[in-house]
Amino acid sequence: MSISLKILKTLFSTVIVCASLSSHLYSQTVSTPIVGFQKTIINPGLNSLGFPLLNSPVFSGQITTNSTSLITVSGNSDVGATLSANEPYYMEVTSGVYEGERFEVNVSATISSANNSITIVPSSPNNTASLSSGMLTGSAFNLIKHITLSQLQASVTGGLTGNNTVANADQIIVLEGGASKTYYLRSDGVSWRVSGSTNNQAKSPILPGSGVLLKKVGSSPTELVCSGSVRGNNFSRNYLAGLQLSAPAFPIAYSPNALGANTSSGTGWVGNNNQSLADQIIVYTSGAPKTYYLRSDGTSWRTSGNTNSFSTTDIVQNDAAFFVKRSSSAEVLESKPQ
Repeated sequence: MSISLKILKTLFSTVIVCASLSSHLYSQTVSTPIVGFQKTIINPGLNSLGFPLLNSPVFSGQITTNSTSLITVSGNSDVGATLSANEPYYMEVTSGVYEGERFEVNVSATISSANNSITIVPSSPNNTASLSSGMLTGSAFNLIKHITLSQLQASVTGGLTGNNTVANADQIIVLEGGASKTYYLRSDGVSWRVSGSTNNQAKSPILPGSGVLLKKVGSSPTELVCSGSVRGNNFSRNYLAGLQLSAPAFPIAYSPNALGANTSSGTGWVGNNNQSLADQIIVYTSGAPKTYYLRSDGTSWRTSGNTNSFSTTDIVQNDAAFFVKRSSSAEVLESKPQ
């Protein structure tokens, strides 16, 4: 398995310990994914977080055929037996024409089937593509558990602060369809709710390539320690028109150019010398937002009042979320680092 110098530097600088293994056995090579952990300081106030490390696949295989909602895999395995009924999962295509596409799993239906099939949710907004009959035939895939609010909570050293009053509780803020949604930890230290609802949202997923804002109450910093594997395939990202909260799909820092954020990429980026009319990338530095905007030349990225171009500057950190404001929607395939 090869990995670029850039990703290696990032892994070591963020305290990610990598391990890979390959052995020659009966003329076949066997390898494990790159795995490790990552530490991020959580300060009081607002923190932007991304999660480039994945939960290890619970099942990997090859697709023999598919309909618009049912995927049949090779072999006679009971795929549903690898799932937990109270956890959310997604299927990610790891080879073929549709490498990088992801589909939300109907967990209860897949468990009930008790065979070599996976039922997906065709109408889920979490899907990166529409599934048509036979389109995934021959593709390899991984079945992966989503990172959830409860998993994030468990990854914080010393835990988070719960309170039945929203303002006094630690909060996780996400963007869904351009609108913010705030989850807060209840005083029982287990339940997560949104205002006006009594439903426990602890198993709500943090979608791949999406970031969150963690609002920490109190006056003392703590630490987030995430472990997992590095994605070994290309990644499909669906940009929306408007504001979205994104995060790196791989544990490396990104410049606008590395994100393909220019008009020559053919992915709908719009530049303008008027900042309010240009597509933007907004990052948090020491808890304060910093806005970069694409100039009308389609290549240069600037901040207000600064003539320097940040096109090749790593403005997005591997463990942090970043806002993207775009004029148009587009699906972008991000290549895995080589």
